[in-house]
Amino acid sequence: MTQAPQRAAERTERLRAGVFSTERGGRTHLMAWPHHVSLPAGPPTAEVIARLAGAGQPAGADDQVTELLRREGWLHEEFGDDRGVAFVVRPLRARGAAPAADGRLDLSRFAVIRAEAGALILESPLASAEITVHRRELLTAALDPGAGPASAADGLAAALRGQLLATGFLTDPDGEEARELRYRQWGPHELLFHDRSRLGYRGYVGDGFGGTWWGRAAGLDPEPAAPPPYPGPRVELAVPDLADRRRDEGSYLDVCERRRSERVHDDAAPISVAQLGELLYRTARVRRVHEEDGVEFVSSPRPSGGSVYELELYPVVTRCAGLDSGMYHYDAHRHELELVRPVDDYAVRRMLRVASQGSTTGAVPQVLLVVAARVGRVMWKYEGMGYAVVLKNTGVLYHALAGTCSAMGLAGCPLGTDDAVAFTEATGRDPLVECSVGQFIVGSSPRRDEERSR
Repeated sequence: MTQAPQRAAERTERLRAGVFSTERGGRTHLMAWPHHVSLPAGPPTAEVIARLAGAGQPAGADDQVTELLRREGWLHEEFGDDRGVAFVVRPLRARGAAPAADGRLDLSRFAVIRAEAGALILESPLASAEITVHRRELLTAALDPGAGPASAADGLAAALRGQLLATGFLTDPDGEEARELRYRQWGPHELLFHDRSRLGYRGYVGDGFGGTWWGRAAGLDPEPAAPPPYPGPRVELAVPDLADRRRDEGSYLDVCERRRSERVHDDAAPISVAQLGELLYRTARVRRVHEEDGVEFVSSPRPSGGSVYELELYPVVTRCAGLDSGMYHYDAHRHELELVRPVDDYAVRRMLRVASQGSTTGAVPQVLLVVAARVGRVMWKYEGMGYAVVLKNTGVLYHALAGTCSAMGLAGCPLGTDDAVAFTEATGRDPLVECSVGQFIVGSSPRRDEERSR
């Protein structure tokens, strides 16, 4: 049986979207944030730019301007045939040196393939382009040229493999990514998150990134400042008188210099409910709420991106004088605790176990503060960077808790681990709406007695 001939791939080049030009100092300057290129001014340059900015041109032009734009990543490329567009290469930056095509190549471990609007999107924090594949069988053939029917392993599949190689999606499995620390120290999800939660090469603030208020444009209602309450019993917390704290605690410098992470608690004299209430009051209470354009904004002792204050605190109490054990939610609007689960609930015990392991002591903390995020408060406003804002706000809260523990003479320690699954099981919250993002342990400090005895 005669094998069907390969179909030739047609390639069209166009100027990437969002480019504007200006002439200055006898040069033509093209800009598309954050990129800039300077070209010789004159009719040839103007004609090439006009052609590329319009209907585009068949690939292969070897004039100086086109070659420079192609090399520096300014040309958006479409590949197709008589059936239409098969895949599109959207450049993000200038291309680097590609590995030798005759070597053993595989998909980079940093590459991500996802579906969007019926197409497959290929992206990687190490790639110089993003590739949209409209015919899925081409990707299968391109990643394994020897697989599949002959009709799929055609000129388009070969062209796609060439683009995957040239833009950095294919790599030698025994090469730099497998050997060098600078690659191996990054998990694929961590490097992609780092890349996509910052501007990078993709555009400017407001172009699908930053505080775009996309939720309002989409007709979605914002999340209120206060979360839905839990049905359990409530505990009123005393409001501390801070006048003597201003007098006795010393300067901010003194507090910072005294601060240390303490993982061991004095179980013979545990933290009191008054101390826990004061810690929460000084770091997480809601001072006031005001509304602008249908959005509720919050004032609190610590800063938070956009003044939306998405973080919630859940004290898991094992030993606290004057307070029954259990998992509580801190109602920052009313300065009250509401019971969520008993402390012997399986999911609550799992969170405590993770905290004791994360603290490296193996001891159960007197109070575990679980930090959760009502992500819609942030993500309704921010595109591309919302979860990064949540984590930065978590760090700010850690700092506030650690400093206040130092000022109050409590043992406090932020942890780098948490059990998001156990949190969901204990609270019953939808993890896409509210999820655990951190843990902080707090209790009485043994060193207070040591200092008194000196």
